[in-house]
Amino acid sequence: MTVMTRRDLLAAAGATVAGTMEARAQTTTDKTLIGAAKPKNLIYGAALATWQTDRDATLRRTFDRQCSTVVPEWEMKWGTIEATRGTRNYGAADRVVSFGASHGLTCRGHAAIWHRNLPKWVDAAMRDEGISVLATHISDLMTHYKGKIKSWDIVNEAIEPKDSQANSLRNSAFLQRLGPDYIGRAFTLAAEADPSIQGFYNEYGLYHNDSTDQARRTAVLALLEKLKSSGVPIYGLGIQGHLAMGRPFDASVFSTFLRQVANLGLKILITELDIDDRSLTQTVSERDRLVGERATKFLTAALSERAVEGVVTWGLSDKYSWLNNSVYQKRSDGTMNRCLPYDENFQTKPFWYSLYYAFKSAPLR
Repeated sequence: MTVMTRRDLLAAAGATVAGTMEARAQTTTDKTLIGAAKPKNLIYGAALATWQTDRDATLRRTFDRQCSTVVPEWEMKWGTIEATRGTRNYGAADRVVSFGASHGLTCRGHAAIWHRNLPKWVDAAMRDEGISVLATHISDLMTHYKGKIKSWDIVNEAIEPKDSQANSLRNSAFLQRLGPDYIGRAFTLAAEADPSIQGFYNEYGLYHNDSTDQARRTAVLALLEKLKSSGVPIYGLGIQGHLAMGRPFDASVFSTFLRQVANLGLKILITELDIDDRSLTQTVSERDRLVGERATKFLTAALSERAVEGVVTWGLSDKYSWLNNSVYQKRSDGTMNRCLPYDENFQTKPFWYSLYYAFKSAPLR
């Protein structure tokens, strides 16, 4: 038996993306991403918004065929559920859960606590009433979805080294009004409302090999160590995976970070993967090839770590990516950002094959 080394796997995967894509496409037309992931006990899913699935049958069919889980882009965030205090509207969020159930998909909860998309009334309420405001929201959210959602992003993006706060915490309304312990309290409150949940701390900027992401990796690892040592009921780390082609990536650096997190006894999930190609000026096909190569390197490193439970991309098709629907994120040349597994016409790209073969090559969980 020939044993492939990690270097062999990376080289083989890269060759798949760069050199044999068309040939492989002829033999994988009946294959699916979840079909590659499930035998390894890995999940694959994607984010959506209800307005997308309402109008696009192709998107619905693609979720049905390719995914095992679905994540709401905005529907479960506090500002959507309770824009007016005391009036909690779960209608849009419930539709995501129902969509998942009707297609045999589990649903992840995203996100209980986030400094953005925060109702305007929350800051003043926390100033006057403290942690009880947070407790009411988290308890109601977890109770509403008890038995329906197991995996939850409890706290999202609480680290920001540039804010120059102690322990590199983000200078958010939560930190200002509740102090640094709000993070641990949020996990405890969630577990009290539903002891069966898997609570994740979710963060971006943990993967590029530069000083900015290194500072965030260091701060996140310190936060996780503190939460674990304090007995906080945290299940895992969500690593968003918003990769940028204009920034460096080193698989060995990323793998070391993953092992450090796993050594804390935490699980890991890639929660919002996409690849921003705005720095690339090549032809579309060349951009696709380069994005596929970056995806292969990232996914091979991620899925080689057995604590990683799966991958969620932040959408399925370029047509609906936030990178193509925000005036601040669009490419300057007017073309689509080729950032997701499917293009705007739901044709597979090298990114899709990177996912497929990374799942196929991953060790069994």
